Amino acid sequence: MKIKPKRKGLSTYLRSHDHQGGIIVCEPLKFIYMKPTKTAGTSILRAGLEKRLSGIIHHKDHPEQFKEWINRITDEELEDYFIFSVVRNPWDRLVSVSAYFNIPFKDFVNNIDKYWKNYNLRIHSLPLHLYTHCNGEQFVDMICRFESLQPDLNLCFDQINIDREKLAFVNRSKHRHYSLYYTDSEIKIVESIYKKDIEYFGYMFEPNFVHKDSFISKLNRHLRKIKNRAILALPTSWGKQ
Repeated sequence: MKIKPKRKGLSTYLRSHDHQGGIIVCEPLKFIYMKPTKTAGTSILRAGLEKRLSGIIHHKDHPEQFKEWINRITDEELEDYFIFSVVRNPWDRLVSVSAYFNIPFKDFVNNIDKYWKNYNLRIHSLPLHLYTHCNGEQFVDMICRFESLQPDLNLCFDQINIDREKLAFVNRSKHRHYSLYYTDSEIKIVESIYKKDIEYFGYMFEPNFVHKDSFISKLNRHLRKIKNRAILALPTSWGKQ
């Protein structure tokens, strides 16, 4: 029997989350999308969800409704929600953030403490485990990967009983393969900042020859797809454990 992720303390955690704009709620279908930045979030929210569903609320477009929901939701009620998020290779994501804000990458990665004094820049590069784990425990039901987004997201759509939808990507930054931007010392900077992301999600720094069209990457994506399908196929015990 599949055990639901622990939700004890989750309501308090969400109320104090650094990025409440990244908490997307649908009460009618009982799901929460934890939306980190630079993980195709706008595409998922606008095209994948809002275009097709009513009842979605979030801090940016529905501040009063969202405030009312997050202030009253309890750990027990959160047991009934399907929660999912998307993660991305941290080395790749940081290159994307610098390109999105048009900041020279070398300056950004070597002076990230300075840039994080800017709230918008900090939110756009928050560690991704903050959207999936609370006190070291995973609270989401499914973690999608940016690198295999469409098939992973299709499984989420299946879980919330909506038709699968091919995403049209927006706000995509243009840059070369991320490995071409890094020196050895800069690789270690990212490794230090995103240590838990790397540990929880199994990411590693891949050289340019291991790109998205390589045999190795295709094989890894295929294996992750099989794993996610196997997990979701198990009987689920909803409610309190």
